[in-house]
Amino acid sequence: MAIKIKKIEQPELNFWENFYFPQIFGGLWITLKHILNFKPITVQYPEEVKELPENFRGLHIMPGDDDGEIRCVACKLCEVACPTQAISIVAEAADDYGIERRPKVYNIDFMRCVFCGFCVEACPCDALRMGMKYELASYNRAGLVHTKEVFFEPNVKSNAPRDNANFLYKMQKGEILDDMEEVAKIKDLDGTYSQK
Repeated sequence: MAIKIKKIEQPELNFWENFYFPQIFGGLWITLKHILNFKPITVQYPEEVKELPENFRGLHIMPGDDDGEIRCVACKLCEVACPTQAISIVAEAADDYGIERRPKVYNIDFMRCVFCGFCVEACPCDALRMGMKYELASYNRAGLVHTKEVFFEPNVKSNAPRDNANFLYKMQKGEILDDMEEVAKIKDLDGTYSQK
């Protein structure tokens, strides 16, 4: 097998090009233009806050329902969807009608979290969202494991149906209840539906 060699000829340079003056002056001209048209893009961080895009993935948020409680029903789909196994959930029985369980412990380990958003996509009841907070630094490892109390934002509301009573009513009647009085009537039922 023969080796192919390609010979490259050196370009002929004139007197000025031998001293590299055109390149030096061209670089100085570009530098001078940047100095004269200087517009700072650096954000002076503690005093100024950077404006983030709407699809920024920061610290997670657990929105509240109409009663001001966590919407999570501890189905553990976010725990299964997490590629780095950063989420850990321990469920407990719930007292509310139509809700079987709720999270007793809901932790996210931010030493592992890659902010991929798979947990948000896996959540069937809109109980987890990506927030805008990005200041997550801590002086120790334990400070990077956040609990549900850190994520819970009662002021953030969700329009998704939360309880099974509303879901069952939708399945039986073919519509979702929007009126809170009708939802309260359905919650008072014992779980059986009688045809009139």
